Amino acid sequence: MTINSRVESGKLKQNLAKINAEIRKYEGKRIEITIKLKYKRRSIPENRYYFGVVIQIWKDLIYDEWGETWSGEQTHEFLKSHCNFKEMPNKATGELIKIPLSTADLKTIEFEEYLEKCRRLAYDFFNVQIPLPNTQTEFNF
Repeated sequence: MTINSRVESGKLKQNLAKINAEIRKYEGKRIEITIKLKYKRRSIPENRYYFGVVIQIWKDLIYDEWGETWSGEQTHEFLKSHCNFKEMPNKATGELIKIPLSTADLKTIEFEEYLEKCRRLAYDFFNVQIPLPNTQTEFNF
């Protein structure tokens, strides 16, 4: 059960009746309550930009420059491995290994930072600028 609320002066200010009603359902039982800061997750337009623009341009670049046809998922995994990863040491060799992380849990600002890394990587690899969201591009038919 997830119920959103707001804290003011140290007290809950929204959905208090809903929270109390939910708690009453568990009378006599042991429960666990988790409180965490609510943050904005990426929007549908942000997701469309990522898969419709960033991923598509990367797929085209990979085909044009490397002659390989990659799926959207392969391209997404490639970008995660270069732009959204944690490094773990290999205890045997001391080598750092990059472990791709999910982008699904990124907050809006973190997702925009990830997108900027993807755009920068395209420029560094292929000298191609991926357009920013909500910018008009020129089409030649």
